[in-house]
Amino acid sequence: MKLLQKVKENLMRGVKNDLLLAIYSILIAIVVWFVIAITLYPSVPKTIQNVSLVLDNTSTNNSLSVISYDVEKVDIRIKGSRTQVGNLDSGSFMAYFDTDNVTTPGKKSLNIKIRSSSKVNYEIESITPSTVNVVFDEFKSKEVPIKPQIPNVSVAEGKAIYTKEFSCDPEVISVTGPSAQLNKIKYANAIVEKEMVIDSTQNIPVERIEFFSDDDTKIDTTNLKYNTANLFVKVPVVTQKTVSLDVQLMRVPKNTFNTSFLKLKVSPETITIASKNNQAKIPDTLTISQIPLRDLRDGYSETFDISSILAANDLINQSGVETVTVSLENTGLMKRDLLINKENIRILNPPDDGNSYSLVTGSLPITVIGPQSVIESITNDDFYAEANLLNTNSDLDQFTFEVLVCCSKSKNVWAVGQTNVLIQKTPIPDDADEEPEGEV
Repeated sequence: MKLLQKVKENLMRGVKNDLLLAIYSILIAIVVWFVIAITLYPSVPKTIQNVSLVLDNTSTNNSLSVISYDVEKVDIRIKGSRTQVGNLDSGSFMAYFDTDNVTTPGKKSLNIKIRSSSKVNYEIESITPSTVNVVFDEFKSKEVPIKPQIPNVSVAEGKAIYTKEFSCDPEVISVTGPSAQLNKIKYANAIVEKEMVIDSTQNIPVERIEFFSDDDTKIDTTNLKYNTANLFVKVPVVTQKTVSLDVQLMRVPKNTFNTSFLKLKVSPETITIASKNNQAKIPDTLTISQIPLRDLRDGYSETFDISSILAANDLINQSGVETVTVSLENTGLMKRDLLINKENIRILNPPDDGNSYSLVTGSLPITVIGPQSVIESITNDDFYAEANLLNTNSDLDQFTFEVLVCCSKSKNVWAVGQTNVLIQKTPIPDDADEEPEGEV
């Protein structure tokens, strides 16, 4: 048993010596290989990927600026001492391009160059890609007209936006950028994206700007510089209402003419109007004109400028309708020439001014119009005229005065054309100027 134990110990001792020897042999082999490699191959190539391309100078000596370039990273292959280049990586290098020789705007293909912040000696064998496409242009400024856009802004009931004064403040925006890009810009939209309901005029800050070309194509704003800090959309709010249109008849005989007989058509019948006064009370019906009854001949039609009528009343036309036509739609009318005798011409309400007023005109020719059946049966004696001198003030001894023609037989007949008479003014003798009785 002792013999076997001794043999076993000798075997274990030999194994340990052989393992140690093997380890030493491997280490020696590595050292020998390293020495031989350095001696036989002192320089080795190495590929380094994803080296960043950086822009050293954004402008050239000719006032041109780099607008864009199409390479961000490159791969390089270098050669150098095995002991030195082995520790280099993408962070040890920087790719760049020179702009010194660029003198004109446009797209240029420039060579990519490499530099390193390390002190290791190396040789560049290749750069992939080897060139970069760079766009150069001159930066300029331009004032661009802007249009307001408020897609999410609405107004309260009975209110409306007055589009003629819907604008931006200021009305232009100053933009700086590449001249080629600026030349494409025709206008800009100033956008308010906030949701809100308003009932009075507001100045709302602009949230976003979009630029457009002549053909309404949106333009990229990547290289554009502008400021929206003091840019507002002015939203003028007015009180709005749709009203009926009407006309008022003038110089209508009282109690002797039925205005409801006339079929006056107003076209259009309604329009939408507004007032800048938020407290304004807009009437339900708007009178567009006062028409003398004597102007209504058979086939009468007259057009009125609605905008001027509204402007005189501080109202705004929101309908887009510029004119209103008034026409007489009655049919079966007939006209006839007659004569009013002097005894049927009455002077009413003469002024209390110490004068007497008398009629010079002998008889008054008139033209009347009405339903044919009535016109055919009337006579001169069915008409009389009134000269109402209330509030009349004339310095002339004789003056012309327009009378009102009345028909006693029918309330559907009226006189057309102006009918005038000549009136004489005579001083009334003053009793105080008479000589007292018995005075010598």
